[in-house]
Parts: sequence; structure tokens; C-alpha cells
Amino acid sequence: GGFMDDYNRRLDRSLAALDVSQRFVFQYNLELPFGGGKRYLSNAGKAGWFVSGWELTGIYTAQSGTPLLLTTASNVTNSYGGGSRPNNNGASAKITGDAHGKLNKWFETSAFSQPAPFTFGNTGKTLPDVRTHGVNNLEAGIFKNNYFGHDRRFNLQFRSEFLNMFNRVKFGAPGTSFGTPQFGVVSAQGNDPRFIQFALKFLY
Repeated sequence: GGFMDDYNRRLDRSLAALDVSQRFVFQYNLELPFGGGKRYLSNAGKAGWFVSGWELTGIYTAQSGTPLLLTTASNVTNSYGGGSRPNNNGASAKITGDAHGKLNKWFETSAFSQPAPFTFGNTGKTLPDVRTHGVNNLEAGIFKNNYFGHDRRFNLQFRSEFLNMFNRVKFGAPGTSFGTPQFGVVSAQGNDPRFIQFALKFLY
């Protein structure tokens, strides 16, 4: 987004706006050992078609949010730079606790004030300890393979996929413009609710 002060670019030394300091991803794909040729129920008779060919798949993601970038509603610098940021009083603006209890005050707004005229404000480009809401999401799928034809060449696969399986909300970023009523307030959801889809796939 450019530099706040073109003549003092060190003011913009900070964490990157897209920094994700913690990220964990676990992916799995499991073929269930039931039915013909498998360890269990290989001689299930007529029920063999129903118990065989099942697969479970999914991906779980947990990660921290990204740093916040604060600005001021009114630019008091009277310069050709990139605008101004609020002043910080030296205290951390971080508020701990469950995200649901912080929606009206995601961070300590009283830690900031309007900079004096012809100044840029002393808050860094990104806050080092206040971030957007993180990710805690599981997406899963259940597949049923139905092989047929010569040498089991064909497969009519039934797929059921669950996106955001546990319907966990990821809140959007709070208001970051000092001097507006939305400063520090989360007013939107940042992800989609649970979505379930079914499909029939023919492989040959």
C-alpha cells in the first residue's frame, strides 16, 4: 500500500500484512478395510456390495489470523505521503478471551488517539500482537466406489463432501479506521457456513 512517509521508510518496518505466524494442516485419505478382498467382511455375501468401497477423506486447518493495519479517518499530515496512523499510548491493545465476547471491542481502542496536526502518528504499519480471527476448520468427504465391468475397469463413485463440517464461524476483520464508530468493531463473518454437496462420478 505504499509508504506512510516517503522520506522515512523505516516507519513502515513491521510484520507483513499477510503474516501467519502459526499454521497447522492435517490431511487424510483412508480406504476402509471392509468388503471383497479386504481384511474384514470379505465374505459378506449379498451385503458385500454395501460394506465395500468406502473411503474417508478430509483436511483440517488451524492457523492464526493476520496483523491489523490501523489508519485514521482524517489525514492530518498535510503531506503527499500515504496518510496517517493513530498514536499509541505505549500499552498493548491486545484483548484476550473468546472471539464471541470481543465482537464489539476486538482490541483496546483506548490505547490509541488522534495524532497532532502535521504528524504521521507513531503506530506501526501493523500491530505486532493484535490479529484478525484465526482459522479452525475441517472439511471432510465420504466416497463409495462401485467397481464393475471387465477387470473392474469402471467405477461409479458416489461422493458426499462437507465444507466447514462443524459450521465454525470465522469472523471478519474489525474496523481499523480510528475516528469512526466501527473502530475495533467486528461486523461481518469472514467465511461461509457449512456447505454439503453430493455428486455421482463415473470413472473409466
